[in-house]
Amino acid sequence: MRDRVQRTIRSHGLLPPAAPVWVAVSGGVDSMVLLHVLWSLGHPVKAVHIDHGLRGVESDADAQLVRSYCGSLGVPLVVERVDVKAHAATTGFSTQMAARALRYEVFKRCTEEGPVVLAMAHHADDAVETFFIQALQGMGARGRAGIPMRSGPFIRPLLEVDRASIHQYALQYAVPFREDASNRDPVYLRSRVRHELLPLLESMRAGSRTVMQRDMVLAREMDVAVQQQLAAVVGHLVCDAFGAVHVPRSTVLGSGMPHLVLHHVLHGLGLHPDRLDDMLQALEEGHVGARFPAGAKEVFVDRNGLVIAPAGQELPHWTIRSWYELPEQVPLRVLDPTDAASEATNGREVVSVDAEAIEFPLELRPWQVGDRMRPAGLGGSKLISDILVDAKVPLHRKRNAYVLISGGRIIWACGLRVAEGVVVAPGTPGAIILQWRGDVLVQ
Repeated sequence: MRDRVQRTIRSHGLLPPAAPVWVAVSGGVDSMVLLHVLWSLGHPVKAVHIDHGLRGVESDADAQLVRSYCGSLGVPLVVERVDVKAHAATTGFSTQMAARALRYEVFKRCTEEGPVVLAMAHHADDAVETFFIQALQGMGARGRAGIPMRSGPFIRPLLEVDRASIHQYALQYAVPFREDASNRDPVYLRSRVRHELLPLLESMRAGSRTVMQRDMVLAREMDVAVQQQLAAVVGHLVCDAFGAVHVPRSTVLGSGMPHLVLHHVLHGLGLHPDRLDDMLQALEEGHVGARFPAGAKEVFVDRNGLVIAPAGQELPHWTIRSWYELPEQVPLRVLDPTDAASEATNGREVVSVDAEAIEFPLELRPWQVGDRMRPAGLGGSKLISDILVDAKVPLHRKRNAYVLISGGRIIWACGLRVAEGVVVAPGTPGAIILQWRGDVLVQ
C-alpha cells in the first residue's frame, strides 16, 4: 500500500520528495495510517488533532492516543479544541457542518504558519460514498468527481487506496487507532450509504465497489477535462464598470453544455437547481427582463443573454450649491472650457450648459418612476424610463441612472439627454462644461 500512496503522490504532484507536510490526525484508522505512511516515506510531518468536544471521555481518549503515537514517532503535534455546539448555535449549521467549518479554520491557519500543505485521510471508499451522498442531495456540476485529490493547500494521498488495504496496513505495522461509534449511527446519511447501500450493491453485483472506485478515478480526470473546456468557453467573461458579468446567449446555448456553463458561471450564488432550469428556459425563450434573486447578486435576462449583477442598493443623493464646491464623491465634474473633452457631443457624458439657465441649489439623484423631462430638439416631454429604453441601457445599469434637477425640473438625464433651454455651444460666454462619471457608482 505504501508504494501505491507514493505513486499517487508522484503522479498527481502532491508533494516533492522529502517535503514537509501537516497531517490531520483524528485517531481513527485512516488518519493514523496516513501519518505512518508519510512518516515512513521520509516526509517531515507535523500532526494536528482537532478535539470537537462532542464525545466527552471518548474525545479525550482520541487525543491521548494521538499524543502517544506522535510521541513514539517523534512527530510534533498540535492539539486544538473547538466549540462545535456554540458555532452551530450561532450559525444555524448542523453539528457536522459546524465541526467541518471549524476544522478547516484550524487547518488553514496551520498551512499559513507552515508547512504549506496539509494531508487528509480521505480514501477510495470515502470517494464512492461521497458520490452517492451528492447524487441524493444534488451534486451540481462537479459532484461526479467526488472528493478532489487536491483542493488549495489540502491533499489526499490515500484517495486511490481502499478501506480494506488501510486496515491491513494498520495490522501489519501495528498502527494503533480508535473506532468512532458515530460512524455506525444510522442518523447520518454517510453511515447508511456505507453500511446499507454499498453492501446492497455488492450483493447485487459482486465487485461493484471496486468498479465504482475505478470510475471515481476516471470521474476526477474527466472533471479536469471539463473544467479546462469550461475555462475556454467562459474564460473571456469579465466584470464591466458596474460590477456586472455579461454572459452572451451564444456562450450558453451554443456551447453544447448549457447546464454546465450555467453551473460554472453561477457557482457560489446559492441558486436552487430549479432556478437554473427556469433561467435556461427564459434564455431559450427570450424572456427579456426575467429576474432571479441570488443573495448579494441578481441574475436577469437581457437582449443579448444573461447578466449577473450586484443586487440593487440604495444610491446616494447630492445637493449641489455651487459649481466651485462640489460635494465629496459626487459623480460629476466641472471641466475647464479648454479641455479637449469639452468638444464631446452635448447630451452624453459631457454637456455644455448655460450658467444663466441654472438655478441653485441643484439636486442630483437616481431617477424615479414617473420622472419626465423635455429633451433638447424633441419638441415635447419624455419619460426618463423611455429615454433609458431608447438608449438601450441594460437593466442592471438603469438603476444607476441619475437626473440633475434645477428649479424643480430635470435639466439632464445624466450621460443621456440634456434639457431644452439649457444646452449651449461649448465656448459660449457663460457656458459650464459638465462631465458625468457614472463609473464611480459601481456597487
